[in-house]
This record gives sequence, structure tokens and C-alpha cells, in this order.
Amino acid sequence: MKYLTLSLLAGLSALSSSAAPAPASVAELFATPENLQLVRTADKTDVCILRHIEATPRPDGSIDHSTERYEETAFVNVPAPTAAALRDLVLSEKTYDWKGGNGGRRPQFYLRLRFHRGEEVLTLDFCFLCHVFSLSRHGEEIGHANFSGNSDLFLQAFLQLFPQDEPLKHVAKEAGLPL
Repeated sequence: MKYLTLSLLAGLSALSSSAAPAPASVAELFATPENLQLVRTADKTDVCILRHIEATPRPDGSIDHSTERYEETAFVNVPAPTAAALRDLVLSEKTYDWKGGNGGRRPQFYLRLRFHRGEEVLTLDFCFLCHVFSLSRHGEEIGHANFSGNSDLFLQAFLQLFPQDEPLKHVAKEAGLPL
């Protein structure tokens, strides 16, 4: 299993700070035409569940956020129809609340979706508590956005892939989705 380390924590800090302006369009979110093209022309899409490993407290009681990380479960290949639906959701302007933030919460990512084209990979980590995903390539965050506009559709797609996952079913139930 791989561990997501300090680069994700830097991304989490960026999500919680207001220093970086929020994107205002899909093109801005993906930062470059190459990133958009990678999603549009992906030859493989896979997904895994992320297991959050809490940060450890220091002797003085403060939290050492550098020890926070995620473990990836085994990746599941996404069938072509579901991959196309996820791609369309990710690329749709209607998916995003460009003015919406993370509701004042620190994201706790639960699912990792990857779009592959050859050796290139674009990764999205989803937090369904605050409806934010973090977008990264080559291990560096390139953007983040509030996906509340289509969160139910993402949940439905992920439930098809992980129908027995209890935490995901709980989130879907809280969102009012039929199980």
C-alpha cells in the first residue's frame, strides 16, 4: 500500500486557507489544457477507498499534522459506462459550486479516482462530508473544487463500484439516496 504524505497535507492546508483564489471554471480548475485532455481521452479509469490515518499528538498535546496520511485500498477498474459518466461529471460546469468552499471543515478524503492515459495519471480525492475534491498530477495539487452540484451523481457511481462499503452507504443514506 502506498501512503500519501506531506504533499497531500500541503494541499489540505491550501484547501483550508483563503490565500489561493478559487477557480471559476473547469478550465481554470484543471490549470492546463493537457490536464483536461488527459481526462477527456483517458484509456483507463480506476478508483480506490482511502483509509484515513489520524495525525499523532505531540507530548505537549498539539497535533503533528505531518503524520496524517491515507492508505489506499486496492484499485478497482471502472467499467467504461461508469468511467464515461464520471468523466462527464468531472468536466461539467454544473458539477461545481464555484463560490462554495469546504464548509469550514478540514477535508477528510474517502475515495481516490484516477484517470490514466499511458503513463500519465490525474488523481481526484473526494471528501463527501464537505463536498470538495482535490485534483493532483505528479503528486502535486493543481486544484480543488466544491462538487456539491452533482455530489449525488458521484455517490451513485461510486456505490455501483463499492456496493457493500458501509461508510459510503451511510453517506448516501444521509444524502437521501435510495440504497
